[in-house]
Amino acid sequence: MKILKTFFVIAVLFTLFTNSFSNDKSDSYKPGDKVSDFTINNYDGSSYTLSKSDSKATVIIFMSTECPFVQPYTDRLIKLSDEFSSQGIVIWGINSNKTEPVEEVMNHAKEKGYNFPVLKDNDNIVASQFGAARTPEVFVIDNSTMTLIYHGRIDDNKEAEKVTSNDLQNALNDFLAGKAITVNQTKAFGCSIKKVN
Repeated sequence: MKILKTFFVIAVLFTLFTNSFSNDKSDSYKPGDKVSDFTINNYDGSSYTLSKSDSKATVIIFMSTECPFVQPYTDRLIKLSDEFSSQGIVIWGINSNKTEPVEEVMNHAKEKGYNFPVLKDNDNIVASQFGAARTPEVFVIDNSTMTLIYHGRIDDNKEAEKVTSNDLQNALNDFLAGKAITVNQTKAFGCSIKKVN
């Protein structure tokens, strides 16, 4: 009986672990894919439509108010938004977690001082469209062609001082320089998006 209980506990822990860190993305958009348009009528009273973002590229980052892999990125995301907004690139944070209500998302964005909009994806419609599974997870769309040009992580370590590869920043610099993006797909890591059934 004890052996069965131990086995059950191990199986549950393994499932939770792989759910948080695995990254089987076979059903997600891949670089080069055309991206379908979407509109989110946000809690701030504004309507956000991908094809009308009025930018060269839109960076979509799936985010969370609680995930310990998202919180350390606050300063880096604010800095990226500062750096690239003047060059015609916008960042949209999107929260698709069913466990994080609108009021929590709104208060969290205010608390963190994000200088970009954080949108509430009710019923995780956009997350399902993109095949997003993690927070944080990044999708960059070239708005002139509605094509995905980068998918994956922000960089290679949640701890800023240990970062050795600034993947999102590098991809945006390549795009603005009119070059082919050297690394257009990386493996996102973080917490799983808690979706509705």
